[in-house]
Amino acid sequence: MGCRLYFVSYDCKEPPPIHVGDDVRKICKYWLKNGKGILADNSGFSKRDLTRIENAVFENYKLLLNTFNEFCKGYKK
Repeated sequence: MGCRLYFVSYDCKEPPPIHVGDDVRKICKYWLKNGKGILADNSGFSKRDLTRIENAVFENYKLLLNTFNEFCKGYKK
């Protein structure tokens, strides 16, 4: 399963999220909270896919959170 993880600038005023999408039309959003990802929204990913995504978010939590904070430096005002 190949996915891309990304941030969007309009999320910079919210608690830290990560968006995940594939090349077809699946997308989901996780809140980064307490060292893990909490599913906020899902459109198309199977339970199995979501488990894989959650594991990847957990394993890379600090990197994702730091990257989000760095990304949003110019947007938070």
